[in-house]
Amino acid sequence: MRALKALVIGMGVLIVAGLVTVVVTVANRTLDGDRPPTQAALALPAGAEVLETALDGNRIALRLRLPDGAQAIHVFDLPTGRRVATARIDGGG
Repeated sequence: MRALKALVIGMGVLIVAGLVTVVVTVANRTLDGDRPPTQAALALPAGAEVLETALDGNRIALRLRLPDGAQAIHVFDLPTGRRVATARIDGGG
């Protein structure tokens, strides 16, 4: 009977610990959402079409189709909107 009582108490402690973990995680994620979203103006070449985007932390990579038909990848720093890298993709073959 003592073993059963110890098992029930142990499971009760685990349930409380799990509930506290869930509440803390939800509270942290909710508070992180209070920050205003990053807004940056990105300077793209005139006539460029965005084909694909990828985010990595504070950087965004845009795969573009340029007006001449070639493609390029432009990487921007989101907080500043500054272009940090450009790679032109030539379709030679």
